[in-house]
Order: sequence, then structure tokens, then C-alpha cells
Amino acid sequence: MAATNVLLVTGEYPPMAGGVGDYTELLRAALESHGIGATVYAPGGGREHVVGYGRWGWRAARQVGSVARRTGADVVHIQYQAGAFGMHPSSNLLPWLLRRHLPVVTTFHDLRPPYLFPKASFVRRFAMLRMARASAAVVVTNPFDARALVNAGIDVVEIPIGPNLPPPEVPPAVDLRTVAFFGLPSRAKGIVELIEAIGLIDSRRRPRLALVGDAGTPSPNNDLVSTAELDHLAAENEVQIERTGYLSAQQASDALAGSGVVALPFQRGASLRSGSLLAALQAGRPVITTAPASSEALRDLAALPQLLVIPRGDTGRIWDAIETGLTAGRTSAPLPERYRWASIAAAHAALYASVLDRWERARR
Repeated sequence: MAATNVLLVTGEYPPMAGGVGDYTELLRAALESHGIGATVYAPGGGREHVVGYGRWGWRAARQVGSVARRTGADVVHIQYQAGAFGMHPSSNLLPWLLRRHLPVVTTFHDLRPPYLFPKASFVRRFAMLRMARASAAVVVTNPFDARALVNAGIDVVEIPIGPNLPPPEVPPAVDLRTVAFFGLPSRAKGIVELIEAIGLIDSRRRPRLALVGDAGTPSPNNDLVSTAELDHLAAENEVQIERTGYLSAQQASDALAGSGVVALPFQRGASLRSGSLLAALQAGRPVITTAPASSEALRDLAALPQLLVIPRGDTGRIWDAIETGLTAGRTSAPLPERYRWASIAAAHAALYASVLDRWERARR
């Protein structure tokens, strides 16, 4: 049985800044192009395809079933990231609450558990794993999360994310005096180390740092670096920062294509969880990132000629890679087919059909 309508449940959604929200919007559009109607249950509202709930919590969680019935959903698909749901545990209970009414698919964008109470690490992990076990299907986006859940005895389907920007249009003139950083300026993305590395470059040829996109809002649920702290670091390291502020998706893609290099020196290494990395790689400029813990973590992306992989935690290597990327001509290659949104939508359509087939057989 093929799904004709899906309810996507998410803790963030445009115009809110955040990777899960961008992913959900791009998935919704790709599913509709594939013939699957998709309604989004998200903060806010005001658009035809969005049912808004305001702030996530128990009340919003209890309404998912009625929203699914009202929109004619065949499947509820949770885009899970604890931080996007404000660390509230109610999102973890959704597959259990809906189990008698509709099949629930859960995509784990990371495996961070919800907040329950202090010193509850075991219980928090249990809540996250119970969510997975109560789901009709579990989707992961990368081999690291797949291995962790399989080791816990949970079957998973690995479907990669795609770039969170469209391909660049006619490429603008490239500015070889600019290093671009794309996405929310978080500590985990290495924004602090990047500023320090640029400051090590000789002042006569030191590039500017272009922060492409919205700055976001620091909170206890994220690790964003405030504008004031970034300005202090830049002044301390004599680095010039240019902020684009909010850009349309196309404008942001074109800004990356016009930069000298794009740098995303993740503290824990690059990962297939990052739509920002995929967007940078499709821009056609050299992309500097840090080595993942496992050589298999980047899969086929590791072979792309525009990718410059350096060790984690080595500011000097970031500096060296920036100078290499700005001065050496490098070729680029397109992203492999499986990272394109049409392929991602087709993989989801096949998964929904399989889930609904099992659901219908179980109810006979």
C-alpha cells in the first residue's frame, strides 16, 4: 500500500533557523514532487501546509493524533532531535501514544536523549531507545547512528540527508580573499578555532571571514556562540568578519559559490548529519573540514576532489588548508545521486509503503 499523505512532526521549521527545520521543509517539498501529500506539524503556522502548535510540550504532543486524522495522514513521521523539541520528553512518547491508531516512523537526526531530571542519564537513554522500539520504522542519516542503534538491537533504515540549499545559479565572481562559514555559528562546528586559525595567517594576505546566514539565538539547548563573543574573538585575533544576515536559500548558495573557500572545522569531525557540509560541497569551491573518528563516516563524499580533510583540534592545519584552498586551483565533482532530494524522497516513499503494508497485514 502506498502512502498518499504524511504528517511530518518537527520541533523547528522555517522561518526558524535550524538544520532539522530546513531538512523537514526540503523533505516535504520532495515528497510532494513524488506524489505524496505532506502536512507539517510545527511551531508557528500561517502557511497552507503547516499546522502550528506554538510551543512544544504535553499539550502539543496530545494533539498529534487529532491533527493526523484531520489531515488524512496515513503515516506520522517524527523528525526527532531532542534540542529541537526543547529537550521535552513528550516527543519520545509519540510512537507509543499513537501505536493503536497510525504507524509512526521516526528519523533520528542525532541520538541525544531528552532532559528528564538531574543525574538521569540511564533513564534518558532508555526514553530515547523506547521511542525507537515503539516506532514502526527507524530512519538514521549516517553510519555512526546506525551502528549505535543496531548494537542496541534496533533495526534501522539509513537514508542520507541532502544539502540544505539549492545548487548555485550562475556562479558569481570568486572572491579569493574570503573564507565562508555557513550555518549557525556553533562551537561544535569549530567557529572559534576557525577565527583563531585565520588570525594566524600573515596580515598582508589574511582573508576575511564571511558568516553566511542567520546568527541564531544562543540558549541552554544549543551551543551557539553569541555575536558579542564572536566580535571579541575577531578583534583579539585581528580577523575581519562580514555577516550576511538572513539570506534566501538561493542567495546563501550563491554566496558559498562566490567565496574563496568554505571552512567547517567540526570539533568532533565531519559527519553525514550535516546539511551544511553537503551544501558547501555542491557549491563547487574547496571545502575544509575535519576528519571523522571513523574513516567510513563520510562514505562516498570522502572521494570528492573539492574536499580538504584535516585532523581535528589542530588550528595550524586549518590555517594551512585555508592558504592551500585559496591559492591552489582545485576541481570539483557533483554530489552522488543518493544525496539528491529526488532520491531521498523515493527512499522515503518505499519505506512508507513497506510500513503501511506491515501495518495493514497486522490489523487483519
